[in-house]
Amino acid sequence: MILLRLLILLALCGAADGTSNTCGQVCGLRPVPYSTTRIVGGVNVPPGKGAWAGIVSIQSLRTKKFFRHNCGGTIIRPQWVLSAAHCFINRTNPLSKWGVLAGLTTTADSGPEVQIRRIKQVKIHEQYDGLMRHDIALVELTKPFECNPSVQLACLPGPTVKVSALNCYVAGWGATEAKTVAQASVLKEAKVLLIDTQLCNSTDWYGGRIQDDNVCAGQPEGGMNTCQGDSGGPLICKDSTADIFWEVGLTSWAVGCARPKKPTVFVSTQYYHSWIMKHIGQSSAIPAPVQSCPFPRTKLLQFFDLLQELLKFLKAKPA
Repeated sequence: MILLRLLILLALCGAADGTSNTCGQVCGLRPVPYSTTRIVGGVNVPPGKGAWAGIVSIQSLRTKKFFRHNCGGTIIRPQWVLSAAHCFINRTNPLSKWGVLAGLTTTADSGPEVQIRRIKQVKIHEQYDGLMRHDIALVELTKPFECNPSVQLACLPGPTVKVSALNCYVAGWGATEAKTVAQASVLKEAKVLLIDTQLCNSTDWYGGRIQDDNVCAGQPEGGMNTCQGDSGGPLICKDSTADIFWEVGLTSWAVGCARPKKPTVFVSTQYYHSWIMKHIGQSSAIPAPVQSCPFPRTKLLQFFDLLQELLKFLKAKPA
């Protein structure tokens, strides 16, 4: 019985770490790694970890020999990607030449694990003002993504979901230094904090520019956050009571990159939850969030406790 419990524990943890699944049934299968790296001046995300938030690279002029990363986005349904509206205005080439790439950590990836989809249509919010208000868009693909350990769905929270302000993460291929617009070719991630909206809107911070549909996140002292090229990418936060990660925002704008008292401003997915559901179709199956395996230290303690019981059992068993 002890051995059986041990095997079940290990089997469940293995499954929760990102085995293949049917797209649309579950989301958040591979949660954000517990990391303090940053996008501005950060380190690379290891290959295969890009699936943690359902992140994609939206590229223009995508051909076999040429590409250009424009924005990030997240897969919220197999055939739908969530991104920022400003990623699709003032474009100089038709959407038919754009590509949405999933399963990659470098923007030039073209290996067998990378899936490329073309854009069928882009639905920009009807009240988008061309700048910062209602900066949200839905991208419908010509063909749905197929889920696997490297391609998974992000979890969208309903209006009543509560998250931890201390366990939030961003990721993207944007600029890695505040003084340059050169983009990173490798996916980078950062741990950030949710910042109180009233503080973010105060005189020394954004002075009243934050709206009801915005969420602020970053580090009050600066140094860690998104930058140019990260637009449309996810802000992922841990549930306040469960080991589940939700996409609570998408990167919209900021003053500079990772400046003190100038955190990134995100569009709240909870604020636009009804709008998103309306446009992707209420009949779309809502993926069920999956809790990750316990933190490795917890798993090890459980493992050694069971192993100790097993050794005692074997030692007491007559020869």
